[in-house]
Amino acid sequence: MLPGEACLPEAIFALNGQTVNRLFDTLCQDSDHRLKIQFAELFKALQIQWFASHRSVCPRCNNRHVIRKGWRQRLLKSSRGQLAFVVLQARCKTCGRTFRPFTSRSGIPTARRFLEELLTKATGLAVQMPFARSSRILKTLTGGSISHEGIRQKVAQEAEKITLPTQNAGQTVLVDATKVKAGTKQRGAPVHLAIAVEPGPTVAGRKTITKRLLHLHVGNVGPLRQRLKDLRPQYLVHDGGESYSDCAENVQRCRWHLVHQLKHYLWQDGLAFEERGFYQDCLYSVLWDNKSGRERLNLFIEDMKKFNFPTTAYHLQEARNETFTWTQNPGFTYMTTSPLEREMRELNRRADVGARWSSKGIENVLKLLFHKRLNSEPDGSLCSG
Repeated sequence: MLPGEACLPEAIFALNGQTVNRLFDTLCQDSDHRLKIQFAELFKALQIQWFASHRSVCPRCNNRHVIRKGWRQRLLKSSRGQLAFVVLQARCKTCGRTFRPFTSRSGIPTARRFLEELLTKATGLAVQMPFARSSRILKTLTGGSISHEGIRQKVAQEAEKITLPTQNAGQTVLVDATKVKAGTKQRGAPVHLAIAVEPGPTVAGRKTITKRLLHLHVGNVGPLRQRLKDLRPQYLVHDGGESYSDCAENVQRCRWHLVHQLKHYLWQDGLAFEERGFYQDCLYSVLWDNKSGRERLNLFIEDMKKFNFPTTAYHLQEARNETFTWTQNPGFTYMTTSPLEREMRELNRRADVGARWSSKGIENVLKLLFHKRLNSEPDGSLCSG
């Protein structure tokens, strides 16, 4: 062997075109082995240095007459495999208590079995796919493993820690709800979602939308209304499923939903399917007329009454006061809930897994999903317009 040449095992060399892959696997194994050794050595040296420069206090009697009392073996799971290391122990000479002074400062309490980086990867997978599949994929792609129940518990813990934004100045707030297969009722439980939106930067020549999660819960609409009253947004857009007239300064009904929902009310009034599209087109032209739209809407409602469409007329009368709010308040950046509908599709994708959730369980998953998607990740809040 010439000077400087690396000593590689013969098994790396293969005639079936796998030499590069085998070399990569060998170097990965060697790197992981070196990492574990270096981690154990550096962590031990760090504890020795810390104990020499700090006066430990006994947790039982608060005495500072403390001496070292050997080491205790610990194991932590990481994405690079199990890490074996030792933790320094100390003994109080006054009361005889043996304790580990460095565990709380180093972030490895007695109950900890996983490094935070492995848990972050696990919850990142869990908000995108079922827990059991997340566990299998994590084990396949990394050197660590967490059971599906452990992942579920971690998702619940992370969801409880989430603090949602309380500022939405100058932003338009969009609210919507959908049902998911959760709880005890056959039709499921409603999920209420509220996000703040504003135009984002232009990326690769395309306009984007910046979104922030403001509220998410499973159950009745009460908590959402209270949250909106606390935030008191200046501009709010909703689809008409609930009343939010006292929850914001300016409330706007989604124009797209008004046209789309008209088909259902015309059906209730007995109009044939083939004829409903004509009235939808008429209402569309009315709602997008920012000059004489109000007057035309009043005439359209009167026509519905004349044609004996009482349900349709009542529906439009109830929405009339919130239909053209945007014409008097130019601060509305969006007059429909379209930016929110993209998030609702993501919500349904994760929730519709063929099984029935508990209400709290699906709330934890969805809350963490949208927090990571809209509030945490730098690029997660940018969507093409």
